[in-house]
Amino acid sequence: MPSFSAIDKVNIRPGVSILSVLRHLNYKPWFAIAEFVDNSIQSFLDCREQLREVEGETFRLLVDIEIESSSSSPRLIIRDNAGGIAESSYHRAFRPAEVPLDRSGLCEFGMGMKSAATWFAPRWSVRTSAIGEDVERLVSFNIQHIVHDDLQELAVQNIAAPASHHYTEIILDNLYRTPQKKTV
Repeated sequence: MPSFSAIDKVNIRPGVSILSVLRHLNYKPWFAIAEFVDNSIQSFLDCREQLREVEGETFRLLVDIEIESSSSSPRLIIRDNAGGIAESSYHRAFRPAEVPLDRSGLCEFGMGMKSAATWFAPRWSVRTSAIGEDVERLVSFNIQHIVHDDLQELAVQNIAAPASHHYTEIILDNLYRTPQKKTV
């Protein structure tokens, strides 16, 4: 099994100032949460054969949404056991308005995760390990810092992981809006 390369930085261009505007979109909490679920489902669909080879024919996609609203800094955590974000898609996944190569699925505009995460929170991170790759990658967004410093790239942390691991975890910190009542 080949060893996958470390990604040291991820380019978040074009126009990082667009990130500061995303929090003002006319979203509803369930629409924003649906963006994350769509990504999980699409990852499962894209990697279904590999996932079943590793996990068996009875493998099922699990998407866990956890709301921590009791603290002074509420969080939303979305976890899945889908295929992860592969090295070949990693850079595209974090650039605003970077349209996916295949637009026939659920992810067609290249804005879902970025817009939903930024709508919910000023700080968010994505930790992922793609099936068949021997690395876990973590990238963190601090929108105020990105916009203030006009950052064009973010550092990516790479940690060795078994190639059989596959997941994505998105943590949204210090929520502007905490899902409540019917949304939950």
